[in-house]
Amino acid sequence: MLIADDNVVIRQGLRNLLDAEEQITVVGEASTGAEAIQFIRRHPADVALMDIRMPVIDGIGATAEIMRISPETKVLVLTVTEDPNTLAQSIIAGAKGYLVYSHFSPDELLNTVYAVASGKRVPLSPAVALALENMPRDEQRTQFLERQQLLEPLTPRESEILDLIADGKSNAYIAQVLVVEEKTVKNHITRLYSKLNINSRY
Repeated sequence: MLIADDNVVIRQGLRNLLDAEEQITVVGEASTGAEAIQFIRRHPADVALMDIRMPVIDGIGATAEIMRISPETKVLVLTVTEDPNTLAQSIIAGAKGYLVYSHFSPDELLNTVYAVASGKRVPLSPAVALALENMPRDEQRTQFLERQQLLEPLTPRESEILDLIADGKSNAYIAQVLVVEEKTVKNHITRLYSKLNINSRY
């Protein structure tokens, strides 16, 4: 596993946590996106923990290049940003998922690392899924959608409900605004979750 973060304290903390796991071997560290790319060129790692905001080349650019030179490497983004568009760009670049600092515990991090290593994709938050849905369908995004089987478009009502979910509205509130039964809202949510490869609103 590679740890890429420009904060040495964060890198050391992650390394201490991961080194305690018998099934995980940290093979290297990088303080910039460029260093991460160079390391993967020399020593392809199964998993790379990637910060987004790094000097020289940021985590999104590094992820895209790592996917080009080592597509078998699974990138998990660990970041302080909660901006849906930024996180969506990391997914489009090839990251298998993301975790936002202060929103996960050490156990959740380890469970996510194991899940990503085994080929699973971390569920997207509704806000990030909405950001992906609204991005221009350029070639890179289309390739991402094909990998995720997300080419089935959302209906206007599903898009409307997703907007409300991203705003933090409850099912009851959405039903009231749309003048429908709450059960109808739940049915729409089940379908759009399936299309967007998410399993909760968080």
